[in-house]
Amino acid sequence: MIPPRRLAAVIVVCTALLIAGRSWAQSPVVELASDPVAALSPPTAESFVTVESAELAIGSPDCLAPAPPCECQCPDCQAKQVANLKAAIAGAYKPLFYDNNFAYINNPDYCDWYPGDHFKQVPIGDCWLLDIGGQYRARYQGERNMRGLGLTGNDDDFLLHRTRIFFNAKYSDWLRVYAEYLDAAEEFNNFAPRAIEVDRSDMLNLFADARLFDGCCGDLWFRIGRQELLYGSERLISPLDWANTRRTFEGFKFLWQGEDWNVDFFATRPVLVDPTLFDSADEEQDFFGGWATYKAIQGQTYDFFAIQYNNDRMANDFEFTTLGGRWLGSQDEFLWEAEGGAQFGQNTNGSDHSAGFVTGGVGRKWSDLAWKPQLMCYYDWANGTDDLGAGNGFNHLFPLAHKYLGFMDLFGRSNIESPNVQLTMQPHQKLKVLVWYYYLFLENRSDTPYNVNMTAFNPGNAPASTELGHEIDLLFTYNINPRMDVVFGYSHFFAGDYYALTPGAPYSGDADFFYTHFQWNF
Repeated sequence: MIPPRRLAAVIVVCTALLIAGRSWAQSPVVELASDPVAALSPPTAESFVTVESAELAIGSPDCLAPAPPCECQCPDCQAKQVANLKAAIAGAYKPLFYDNNFAYINNPDYCDWYPGDHFKQVPIGDCWLLDIGGQYRARYQGERNMRGLGLTGNDDDFLLHRTRIFFNAKYSDWLRVYAEYLDAAEEFNNFAPRAIEVDRSDMLNLFADARLFDGCCGDLWFRIGRQELLYGSERLISPLDWANTRRTFEGFKFLWQGEDWNVDFFATRPVLVDPTLFDSADEEQDFFGGWATYKAIQGQTYDFFAIQYNNDRMANDFEFTTLGGRWLGSQDEFLWEAEGGAQFGQNTNGSDHSAGFVTGGVGRKWSDLAWKPQLMCYYDWANGTDDLGAGNGFNHLFPLAHKYLGFMDLFGRSNIESPNVQLTMQPHQKLKVLVWYYYLFLENRSDTPYNVNMTAFNPGNAPASTELGHEIDLLFTYNINPRMDVVFGYSHFFAGDYYALTPGAPYSGDADFFYTHFQWNF
């Protein structure tokens, strides 16, 4: 049962977000701020979606009047049209495939061809439009002293590969049915697969959208069924693309798409992965809340969220409310990002829960230099417990943990602090390079480190030192064409005194991580 005071808090904040999205939408849309780390988001170079409803465009079947083409023949206008077409082709595939946009195929100037084009923007009857496509990804991973969770002393080399097939049918501009199939497998491994690595033949998405309201200032949509969620920086809610299986939910959602605001209210349950049987939603977990994005200020984006996560599964019985926001901006060559949240509720042992997290970053880009370097300096903080086992550490919900606090996925966002520096460069039009350094240490010596799945690492043994270590990540992304990428990555973790001095720590040596993958969207 949800305590009335926490349910009321979430409902009030979500209602306020929905009202704000309706009442504030009076100004024209302007360009959103670019995300300072989106240029080289591991494992692929894809931009963040600030709020999930931002890319819900239903498209223009034959029964809708198409926009007339530009007939200007001046060189500047033609060059702009060519650049816009290239950008549309390169950006057709989104982090969430149900946001994909293949309208470029209908452009009379499009004379190229990629495998799968013939199965997209296919008219059926007068008002139906059909897109069929997918993705294949194969990744080799070499792990030294890190197979499992944390520094385990185990080595492994293995192959991960997955196939995704999507089916997107749109009726006019008010109805859509979307389905996405997934098959994820692991080969040549010496140890048992992680929970995020194998899911044979399942449905990743299966939902219907309907437009409930079409107003002068925005549209209100309703979605019901199995669906992936992605919000903001993905520090709290993400489909976890790094995982071979990805993450999905079942439930419903209201999506307001306004001129100044996008506001979502969702009520879902996480889907549990079964490697061999059809996945089903967990009836013992509830995940619901509201997420709003204000986008009317050029060069800046503001996110506001209120999220409730209730888990009644076995020993992990807790009820957490998370309230917070994010400010992302750029001015000329300068960049900044700030995100934080407060979390409260009840822990497994019945005690009151009180926690929080803060991330801040500033940086600069040099667009006029040959390699277009960009430097970002961050500080990450998430509290732990005051007493070992008290359970007041921050719970990072359902994040893309791989993108932050090190690509080796050694730590979750709880009882941790980390100053870190990121440098991105583009030596060639097709090549992007990322270097990311982390210094990692415990926020509270009275609590243990936490794994990316929010389980305690070496529980029951008080840390002898707060110093976890240092991690350096290198990532090279080569773009073969707008549909194919090859990624090479290497990471090294320099183990700190925590591993050498704390009783029960499984291993005290350094760790290495090498991976390469090929990805093809079709």
